[in-house]
Amino acid sequence: MAELILGVDGGQTSTVALLASRGGEILGVGNGGPANHIHEPRGMERMQRSLRDAVRATFEQAGIAPVAVESACFGMTGGAEFVPEVVPKFLNAGTLTAYHDVVTALAGASVASPGIVVIAGTGAIAYGQSADGRSARAGGWGYLMGDEGSAYDVGVQVLRAAAQSADGRGETTALQGYVSQFWKKTDLAGVHRALYSQQIERAEIAGLSWVAYCAAEGGDAVAQRILARAGDCLARAAGAVTAALEMEGEHPIIYPTGGVFRAGRWVLEPFERRLIELVPDAEIRQPAFPQVVGALLLAYQQAGVSLDEPLLARLQMSLPETLLNKSAAPDCGEFVSTEKRQS
Repeated sequence: MAELILGVDGGQTSTVALLASRGGEILGVGNGGPANHIHEPRGMERMQRSLRDAVRATFEQAGIAPVAVESACFGMTGGAEFVPEVVPKFLNAGTLTAYHDVVTALAGASVASPGIVVIAGTGAIAYGQSADGRSARAGGWGYLMGDEGSAYDVGVQVLRAAAQSADGRGETTALQGYVSQFWKKTDLAGVHRALYSQQIERAEIAGLSWVAYCAAEGGDAVAQRILARAGDCLARAAGAVTAALEMEGEHPIIYPTGGVFRAGRWVLEPFERRLIELVPDAEIRQPAFPQVVGALLLAYQQAGVSLDEPLLARLQMSLPETLLNKSAAPDCGEFVSTEKRQS
């Protein structure tokens, strides 16, 4: 069995895998398709294919024939319980574990230490672990029952604000024009038709969080309030986890991550204000690593490898730039140029 360590992040839109040496050097990166929605027709087959493609691609990039790995850990948006059944069909691992991806997200953010991660992507959830091993979560109820502060939630607020502005029953906002432009429609009526004929998927609605950021940067008060509400909701989720773990007096460390936080101050400042109000001794830190590295770190621990500074430094140095640069603000050039043409 080769002294190789594997970490995999199986997500809603794609799968990422990292193959590393026992000493901490990333040898290969692989990508695959979506690895959840397993209860849909052929869902299990799709999940197996996505995971297999990502894992095999790591060996190809590393220039190594597929061999048994010492330790493998999978972080899954959904279907973690099926990993022990599916993965051995294409991978031999000395130790194989799988977790919900909130666990690997926290492991990456905190370098496998206690803390709370607040994830605001298409959905939203807060998850924490205490020093004595207890865990708690808040949010993550999905787009119908919750996910307040998520990119999808922001997108819905943007759509409603644009419609209210168009009707004259709400505040005038640049979002009215931005929404049409985002989907390349002549007006909101075209957006309405596309939405209700199911031409626009839920993940695309989440993309409107970028529109909210661009409008906020342009001075739009409605967009600024939508993003502030998202920050407030996300802080409340973190506060709920802190309370559940009884960490208020323990200087809890909070790690915000996910695309919504790319809006910077428009989300982070209200997030920080509300969090300090709820948990005065909380400390906010940027995540150390993305969640696929969290899966890799847990795999190292399973193999008995210490997560010391030399190993972490080698991981940092060999990690592809595409996995490191996840916090840059969206590019609003398209909307800015349109505003200039119209002025």
